[in-house]
Amino acid sequence: SSVTSVCKLLGSEGLTLLLAAMLTESKIVIHSDEVANLAMVAEVATALMYPFVWSLPYLPVLPAQLLDMVEAPLPYIIGILSSNVELIDEQVFAEIVVIDLDDRSSSPDYHKGRYNGKQNKAPVPLPASVASNISKAVFRLLREEEVAEEGVYESRLLPRLEGESLAEREFRITVTLQICGLVR
Repeated sequence: SSVTSVCKLLGSEGLTLLLAAMLTESKIVIHSDEVANLAMVAEVATALMYPFVWSLPYLPVLPAQLLDMVEAPLPYIIGILSSNVELIDEQVFAEIVVIDLDDRSSSPDYHKGRYNGKQNKAPVPLPASVASNISKAVFRLLREEEVAEEGVYESRLLPRLEGESLAEREFRITVTLQICGLVR
């Protein structure tokens, strides 16, 4: 399902980075060569920040003609094709958290505020315990989904009302509890 796909695309570090950027209302640019991945990651990430709601500009797939939107003076989530990343002005880039869906292991500097030689913003990180618990939940979800793919379960033969597995539901609950714990 889409939650598992997003965890595979981002990995635990990428997911915690994205959630931290969203919870601190940063300017976020998600880019990929695949338009479907842009929309899926944006939708899943906004759902995972429950009970909070992203109420700022949200453009999961921004047409190239509107690329000037990245210069907006307020936080946003914008998805763009990777081919358009180079068109972003370097000064503007310094204010943006960049999430690369095509190469999550790009370089050690990726999560330290650099991307393709350009300085970009690194969000305030989640507390270590929250980040650790979310990372563990990502690894658990991916492991359980891998095991589920290897075996054949009778439940797959029955019609399902929703596309969410038990492992994905447990993952969402874990992430929600961690985010709610930030409010304490």
